[in-house]
Amino acid sequence: MILNKSDLVGLAESFGIPPRETLLLLAHILSTNYTSLFFAKETHIPDVDYRTFLDYLRRHSTGEPIAKIIEKKEFYGLEFKTTRDTLDPRPETEKIIDLFREGYPDTTVSLGILDLGAGTGCIGITILSLYPAAECTFVDIDEKALNIARYNSENLGVSSRSKFIESDWFSMVEGKFDAIVTNPPYVREDYDLRGGTLFDPPLALFGGFDGQRDVHNILRSATKYLKTNGILIMEGLEISGLPYILKMGEFSANDR
Repeated sequence: MILNKSDLVGLAESFGIPPRETLLLLAHILSTNYTSLFFAKETHIPDVDYRTFLDYLRRHSTGEPIAKIIEKKEFYGLEFKTTRDTLDPRPETEKIIDLFREGYPDTTVSLGILDLGAGTGCIGITILSLYPAAECTFVDIDEKALNIARYNSENLGVSSRSKFIESDWFSMVEGKFDAIVTNPPYVREDYDLRGGTLFDPPLALFGGFDGQRDVHNILRSATKYLKTNGILIMEGLEISGLPYILKMGEFSANDR
């Protein structure tokens, strides 16, 4: 089947999807890139791929995010595999990486990092890609999510500096770390999910009646697992919701 640009725009309109997102889905199916499709006068699509394309458009028209359909999402310039078992990496979470780089401007330093509730592993893996002497322990309560983090670490070339633990937060963790990074669940349990969040795992979203259950648990326990000058960088504190950095001495096991 051959489709020209007006055909693709018409398909996008019929499904109520922006043309750009339509081309992103098609680019994935055809193993090409958005720019090539955008400038092409016409595109040849094998019948089997066209059926897949229509299925993707249908799914996306119901609100399913592109990342969940094509099972990948960019984060801090890296591409991560993501599935229904993991929270899609969010742009706001990139702030954790920015704060980490502020805390450790020397990228050659040897560091031990703990990525709590790792999901795709996007936070810890990105840090490992920037700090070649660092090592990271990835923790998640969900085995399927942990397997996605393991896949991403191998695919992005940092598996030799990665360790994976299936654990309910700190329950199976031992030792002390230079930094703990985490994006825990912080959505109130009565919050009405809409749009793309409907396709994320509830376990990665909901943090109790006020959304702060896991945030508080981490704050109470973190000092036991941080070295003397260690830092905790967490998204979801009720004071802002955005990633926030705390240094040893600024909080204690008795906080909250």
